Amino acid sequence: MTEPKVSIILPFYEGESWLERSMDSVLSQEGAPFELIIVDDGSSRSPEGLVRSFHDERTHLLRIDHAGKGAALNRGAREAKAPILCFIDQDDVMLPGRLGLQLGAFSVHPEAEIVYSDYELVGSDGTLIDRFVSRPATGTECLRAMVKGRGLVSMQTVMIRKEIFWRIGGFSEDISLTGLDDAEFFVRLFASGAAMLYQPGAVQQWVRHEGNYSESEPFQEARLVLLQRLDAAARQIPGLADLLPLYRYHNLFMRGLYFLQHSRSQEAIVAFREIVRLRPWHWVGYYLLAKAWILPRSRDANPEKPHARLSAGRNVGKR
Repeated sequence: MTEPKVSIILPFYEGESWLERSMDSVLSQEGAPFELIIVDDGSSRSPEGLVRSFHDERTHLLRIDHAGKGAALNRGAREAKAPILCFIDQDDVMLPGRLGLQLGAFSVHPEAEIVYSDYELVGSDGTLIDRFVSRPATGTECLRAMVKGRGLVSMQTVMIRKEIFWRIGGFSEDISLTGLDDAEFFVRLFASGAAMLYQPGAVQQWVRHEGNYSESEPFQEARLVLLQRLDAAARQIPGLADLLPLYRYHNLFMRGLYFLQHSRSQEAIVAFREIVRLRPWHWVGYYLLAKAWILPRSRDANPEKPHARLSAGRNVGKR
């Protein structure tokens, strides 16, 4: 088999219903030699049968005891034969021509250490919901965009040289950070001064469905873990301390929305009180705090009346 130019790492956990489509989108790529490394993170049902059914020697299946997405990604990176890595979630779709487009960017710009592009948000049936177009940016600009929940770089579009991946320490293997492993990784990456290159064009589809990890309660707890990790990182990363209040505001805002959507008013009130403290001049915090306080009383007064679901916006992490 030709030596791969890029190693594609797919962390797998209890997602066999999605895996065939994801694998097919990778194995249909043309224009560059690659390998696909699937890391089964201790699923109750191994995907071995499905993987073998493709009869493709470019595919490798590894299994680890359940340790979280970060550990699975790191294991795949350790086994990777290529000097460049990219990633795909078990329920996402790689668009045709991705590998050729981004590897071509590395060839034209050999100084680049990371290439990122655009992506599409689609429903489980493939219907286009939105298209997210990025732009050229420095690491500092990317850090500032993240604190507003408008990341310019996503795991769905990253290609990264293996050398810089390990230079910054790979992904955190703290299982309680699962779902936001990428956010913590990007903070370290952007702060490292890595040479970043934006290559226009949608390269992957992020599939939204009811089983997305970002819709779960553990993901909301991971927000608090992320804030703790950022507090610690601020001692080593110049300028991060100045951004911490904004990171805290955004994560508590999203956490509060989650609890409000699930009629957990007391937990929503705790989160919204904190965002009012962080930005006392901003009316949105007061509005949401009032809504969280009124909601249980409104429900008691109108037990048959359904409550509208608020939009939770975009999340960084997904599984």
